[in-house]
Parts: sequence; C-alpha cells; structure tokens
Amino acid sequence: MTTRVEFFYDYVSIYSYLADSQLANLTGADVGYRPMFLGAVMQATGNRPPGSIETKRQYLRTDATRWARRYGIPLNMNPLFPQNTLKALRLALVAKKHDVFATVHRALFDAMWVTAKDLGSNDVLAQIAQDAGIALEETEHQAIKDELRANTDEALERGVFGAPTFFVGDEMFFGNDRLDFVWEVLRDRA
Repeated sequence: MTTRVEFFYDYVSIYSYLADSQLANLTGADVGYRPMFLGAVMQATGNRPPGSIETKRQYLRTDATRWARRYGIPLNMNPLFPQNTLKALRLALVAKKHDVFATVHRALFDAMWVTAKDLGSNDVLAQIAQDAGIALEETEHQAIKDELRANTDEALERGVFGAPTFFVGDEMFFGNDRLDFVWEVLRDRA
C-alpha cells in the first residue's frame, strides 16, 4: 500500500532542490508534485526569503553545500537571485499534461541550481520546453495559470509559509531537514 506525499515547492527554493533529490528514496510513497508560486506565499504570510537577510544568506551557502555533499548532488549557488519563476512553474504544469514532467522538472531544478541560469528568461525556458517536445506558449493558457494559482491558494489555506512543504494526509512538514519525519510517518503507515 502506498501513501500519498504532497510536495509543495518552487524552483527558486534551494531547499526544494535539495529535498527533491531525495524523493525517490521515499519507499511506500506516491509523491504528488505541487508547484506553487513561492513569492505569493511569502507575501501572503509575511515571510522573507533567507537570501534577503544578510546573515542568513551567508549561512545559507554553507548549509546548502553541506546538504548537497550529504546527498551527493551537484550544487552551484545561482548569482541571479531572486528570480521570477512564475513561467517555469507553469511549464512544469504543462509538462504534466504532456507526460514529460520528470524531464522538465529535473531540467528546471538543474537550470536553477546546477548550471545557474535565469528561470525568468524565455530563452532558457523555451530551450527546456523544446528539449521535452512541448511548447512554451502553453504556459500562457488560462487553465495552466489557474492551476498554478489554485495550487498556491491551496498551499496557503493549508498553512504553508515556505518551501519545501510536505503533507502526508493533513500532517504538514516544512523544510528539507524534515524528510526524516516524513519517512517515519510512511514507515508507521506501512
């Protein structure tokens, strides 16, 4: 029996990138990828990105590097920060509809945190879309915009204040460093 784990994330979130690298290890889980616009979540909750606070920004580099080393994944701090990931998030939703989500999802996280590209750039996103065989123009479809807005609104209604946030049923877990608790819940439900 598998348990549903909902993963609310944004590609601009370094801790979402780190957590995403571990989701394949969640045995007994059906991961539901729920892109949300983190900028809107931060604004609605009065939260501030850690990169916007000098002492946190300095620590973030060290902390993220530690996690990447632990997980054995590449990490290059993107000097282009903050970025507007609205269209990138919509592209992930388009990719879901065309059954190429895994390819696009990985490419978007890699563009942000491995090759340090600008996810606000139409050229970057168009190349990712083209490589996956989908059209960037679909990100402008109203149904896609509405789906991203609905994900973001739902996240806020459920108490999300940052990314990554996981839900197992109604139980919420915030942060890459809370994956151990998610694993515990999955183990208990097995």
